[in-house]
Amino acid sequence: MLRCGQKTAFPILQRRLYQVLAIETSCDDTSVAWLDHEPQSQRTHIVKNVKSTLNSAADGGIIPTAAHEHHQKSIGSLIRQIKEATKLDGSVSRKPDLICVTRGPGMLGSLSTGLTTAKALSVAWDIPMIGVNHMLGHLIVPRLYDKSIRFPFVSLLVSGGHCILVHSTGITDHKILCESIDIAAGDSLDKCGREIGLTGIMIGKSLNAFTNGITDPWEKDEILDAHCKLPNPLTKTNKSKIAFSFSPFITAVKQFLSNHPLETLTAKQHKLLGARIQDSIFTHIITKIRHTIQQNPEIFQDVNDFVCSGGVSANDVLRGKLQDSLKPDFSNFHYPPLELCTDNAVMIGYAGIELYDKYNHNISNNLDILPLRKWSLEDIFTISNFQRTDKEIF
Repeated sequence: MLRCGQKTAFPILQRRLYQVLAIETSCDDTSVAWLDHEPQSQRTHIVKNVKSTLNSAADGGIIPTAAHEHHQKSIGSLIRQIKEATKLDGSVSRKPDLICVTRGPGMLGSLSTGLTTAKALSVAWDIPMIGVNHMLGHLIVPRLYDKSIRFPFVSLLVSGGHCILVHSTGITDHKILCESIDIAAGDSLDKCGREIGLTGIMIGKSLNAFTNGITDPWEKDEILDAHCKLPNPLTKTNKSKIAFSFSPFITAVKQFLSNHPLETLTAKQHKLLGARIQDSIFTHIITKIRHTIQQNPEIFQDVNDFVCSGGVSANDVLRGKLQDSLKPDFSNFHYPPLELCTDNAVMIGYAGIELYDKYNHNISNNLDILPLRKWSLEDIFTISNFQRTDKEIF
């Protein structure tokens, strides 16, 4: 079985810092980053972070083959930018100590580009490589900036591909408390946004901007009040399923527009409609979080920190509603910087760093690992296939 990185585990323990090359290609963002990490102080410095995003506006969504081609075209030039910024030359003194790469979950074609690149660099430089869970990256990246976030904590990971509520007691110990039974919140925001005429590649972000200035989405409007009935799924009784559901919002918007086309609405009604869609989706998220807390009080008893991460976590309306509604349940609320809410290589590098430090710089992945379309946070360790760099198996 092929192995890599047998020579660098022990020297790293004696260094003041080690250097990480990180690669993220799970969906439509190609991203590469370089991080310097000081194990003793637990300080991590972002030396360089570069990214290229597929423009899928004309396609009305992400086409997997187009995303794969985008990664193939982009990753070489991004690594070159990192190389020039860090003066990499492959010598012992000018190469990273560790490569962290997204292994899953995600689109297999997209993941394979980053993973294959990471394997090649691991062989060329003779350094260890770690395959990182994409969702773990979102979950843990707020700790890069805020070390006050301590286990156990609860995270809402909300994006175009996921909406899950997670209880974490360690870097490899996670329990999913609530997740979507259909599509993700970000996907619902995007599709509802398209239904009301918004265009671009980040419709959820455009929806937030479009509705900026609406202080009360539910201000009186005769047409919207009477005919736009937005749902709050799975909330009829206290015994309703503990899960999110976002498809019904798209159905409700389509039903309203079938009888009240956009051209019949005033500009103010158009904005109010967008604001009500956004507010209703976020209200549903909060309703189901509170439902989860009510049904599992023992899990939340010793939890003070609430993390919200993922692309939709950049939305200021969501942040405000979370803090206003969940203030009785959590003492502290944490979010990544706006530039690290969407997919990026920094979060992959930092998640790999936390894993690497946890196992005393004595883990790596073999070169035969494959990309994973699905990879639950509950199976971080069992599916990771980590090997000890001293050749023993966990």
